[in-house]
Amino acid sequence: MNDTPDPEDPENRAARRRRTLLTGKLVYGPVSMTQDCAISDMSQTGARVRLEGAEPLVDPIYLIDVRHGLAFEAKVAWRRGRMAGLSFHQYFDLRGSDPEAPASVRRIWVEQTRQEFR
Repeated sequence: MNDTPDPEDPENRAARRRRTLLTGKLVYGPVSMTQDCAISDMSQTGARVRLEGAEPLVDPIYLIDVRHGLAFEAKVAWRRGRMAGLSFHQYFDLRGSDPEAPASVRRIWVEQTRQEFR
């Protein structure tokens, strides 16, 4: 018997996911490396994302929801190739002047939104 929780089983989640198709940006590691991703499912407590590459994600990890201007501090809950489940620990509103938001994450979001509206 496999003791590993099945990330696709709704019984293993703290909150119900809703299907989305959002542009995301992952910011990770001590030097704020970035990677584009697609957010395919999301809840208040986590998300499923499709990554651009297969490189490991190193803490700290932030998922930026580009459209809504939100960043989520996250941990990898599971990973299968380019798919990953993230669990959220806190979030930041990047559209305002949230003093808790990491400056590097806000800067990356601002740069991303400028590129999308050109």
